[in-house]
Amino acid sequence: MSGTTRAGSYRAVLLLPSALRTFVPALLGRLSYGLLPLSLLFTVRSSTGSFTTAGAAVAVFGAASLSMPFKARLVDRYSQRRVLPLLAAGSSAGLVVVATAGTTPAAVLLLVGATGLLAPPLGPSMRSNWRLLTEGTALKERAYALDAVSEECLFLAGPLIAGTLMSVVSAPAALRCSAALMLVGTLAMVTSPVTTRTAAVVAVAGAAGRQMLGPLTIPGLRRVLVVVTGAASGLSVAYVCVAGVAQHAGRPGSAGYVEAAIALGSVAGGLLWARRTHTRPWTTQLGGLIAVLAAGLLAASFAPGLIVLGVVLGLAGVAVAPMFVVVYLAADDVTPPYQRTEASTWINTANNLGSATGSALAGLVIDHSTPSWGFLAGGVLLTLVATTLTASGRLTTIG
Repeated sequence: MSGTTRAGSYRAVLLLPSALRTFVPALLGRLSYGLLPLSLLFTVRSSTGSFTTAGAAVAVFGAASLSMPFKARLVDRYSQRRVLPLLAAGSSAGLVVVATAGTTPAAVLLLVGATGLLAPPLGPSMRSNWRLLTEGTALKERAYALDAVSEECLFLAGPLIAGTLMSVVSAPAALRCSAALMLVGTLAMVTSPVTTRTAAVVAVAGAAGRQMLGPLTIPGLRRVLVVVTGAASGLSVAYVCVAGVAQHAGRPGSAGYVEAAIALGSVAGGLLWARRTHTRPWTTQLGGLIAVLAAGLLAASFAPGLIVLGVVLGLAGVAVAPMFVVVYLAADDVTPPYQRTEASTWINTANNLGSATGSALAGLVIDHSTPSWGFLAGGVLLTLVATTLTASGRLTTIG
């Protein structure tokens, strides 16, 4: 029996009532996060004269993303209209202050940390909106794929826009642009009619949504998070090893082209994946996608140069966006409606944790051997994740 059926078109998704009215502002707000790392780095470097402080500022903002699930819990409990504007106003104001006022390194890091703590969870909130927009249709998987592909494009376009603004105007101007995008996009999104329906979901949540650990008490979600952490660790190894290969070749800038190839592969994969509605269990789908990534990393360990490496990893990248589509759908399946925004952010958190672990692993391997061994280690890790996941899915089916 086939595991796929024909899915609706992207046009059908965008023609859903209020879809464009909600999605376009959400993309505008999320573009802010694409501009932010580069513009923050060079703004802090300019104001403090220290790359050490600038790098630490970016790291502090990233570490503050660990608060995302708790902000999402507030959204789940009190609605997007009540929570997101307050967070966006606070975070964008913090970015404007960083861009405008020169201050001491300690004060900058404290301000950036507070700004990161207030950064609104726009991606998870938009996925919550997609769930409502596609309710009663067979379009949710396609909507998630559209969302994932669009996010990849934002993080390709964001650094280019930031770099252009820094070249033409200044780094602080790029950071202020990031702040404006965050605030305007958030305010426009929460005025969409669909956000009134998120408030209705909140109204039925009741005390059950107030557990200390939230959706982490759900065994199915914990299983998804373990898989995401393992897969992200393996994938992160690839990015660090790409930098290592480029450095050893004497062309460190070429790493950006290889990473762009992975991103383009991810976009293509997301578009192709959503052409079908997949009916096999999520464990089977995810196991297969992670296996594709594993094969790519194993092949990359034998790549003779940067061009071949870019082709190999670009082909493997077709599994990245579909992987996130599947894990978001799996999280939806195992969590109740009033906890799904928070569950979505835990996936992002698990991905960040896995990426950090993988980067550390790759750095250790490269320091003691070569990037080829790093690719091999990442491929073996992904193979183990895929094999274990597929086997556990079969046991569940048999049981």
